[in-house]
Amino acid sequence: MPFDPQPVLKGQLVELRPLRAADFSDLFAVAADPLIWKQHPVEDRYKEEVLSHQHTGDARGSLSLGFVFAVGVFLIGCESSISPDDGSPFPPGPDVLEPFPLDRGDDGAHTPGSYKGLPLRLVARDEPSVTPVDGIIGVVCIGMSNAAQECQAYKALLDADWADEVVSPAVRVVNCARGGHAIERWIDPDFDGVLWETCLEARLPAAGVRPDQVRVLYHKAANQFTTGPGGAPLPTYPDAGSDFDAFREHLSDFARRVPDWFPSVVAVYTASRSFGGFAGNPGRGEPLSYEEGHALNRWLADNPEVEGVWYGWGPYLWAPSCDSGGFNGSGLCYEEEDYLDDGVHPSEAGRAKIAGLIHARFLREPWYPR
Repeated sequence: MPFDPQPVLKGQLVELRPLRAADFSDLFAVAADPLIWKQHPVEDRYKEEVLSHQHTGDARGSLSLGFVFAVGVFLIGCESSISPDDGSPFPPGPDVLEPFPLDRGDDGAHTPGSYKGLPLRLVARDEPSVTPVDGIIGVVCIGMSNAAQECQAYKALLDADWADEVVSPAVRVVNCARGGHAIERWIDPDFDGVLWETCLEARLPAAGVRPDQVRVLYHKAANQFTTGPGGAPLPTYPDAGSDFDAFREHLSDFARRVPDWFPSVVAVYTASRSFGGFAGNPGRGEPLSYEEGHALNRWLADNPEVEGVWYGWGPYLWAPSCDSGGFNGSGLCYEEEDYLDDGVHPSEAGRAKIAGLIHARFLREPWYPR
């Protein structure tokens, strides 16, 4: 059955139908209260000129639906989404110089559409084909200390709360992430013994997973060496010598190594850093943490597949401080209590947040749920 994104649905009290240009006066009567928009990313949408600009675009063809109170036949609200299928990588909003969640550029024409000329839209991929080997889909976590702690929390919740009723019994998660070893270590042959070989020879057997059963990698990727002489952070994008450029190069080096160590892997889900605004270390702060997400997004746009392996986004973990009133596309923000005293490593609460995002991301893939 074909899917209709703009249906007409009628109940006894409410009708749901496509928004029309003639609906503006009724819509403005509902939306003119500033308190409605107090926690919305576009706080001034109560103004007639701002709402009018949004309404014109919505009525012209984005996926917009009006809610009509059928008894009095007047408009009580609407919901809209901008379709990303316009052939452009850029959402419709303005360019900004301050970090804004990469997964929220399509929230509307009055939210930012780009950051320093980089699109605020996660690169989309068709889902990979992931099949079990002898009944097992091995999922291996790769990365540094944050990845190790978050994967441990994810695995604990998986085993305790999700495995019996939600997740396929074929899925076996193995935590091979290791503290003090970010992406530069994983691409350096001098560290192969402590990283790749330990994963294959110790951690996989302990989990009852053979190397040929490892089908998926979850890679929380981050640069380890992010400061220059004197401890100053590396330049920001688009300056020469930026952490952004170095990270993209490291992602390519990592991807070339994956088939050598895990020839049965068919998909790598990659995540970047979470919020760095509480960090005491300038090499882990902002906008460096945020811009590594853009570097990953650019790399994924250029590398949908490397040597037959699918590459795409894992969960998008970056979100602003809750004190800012902002949030990312998952509705997430970070409290200072989500981090340990160093402002870098996650607390128990922070680990639980990210574990939930990993689980939610994998639930969108056909190989993961029951």
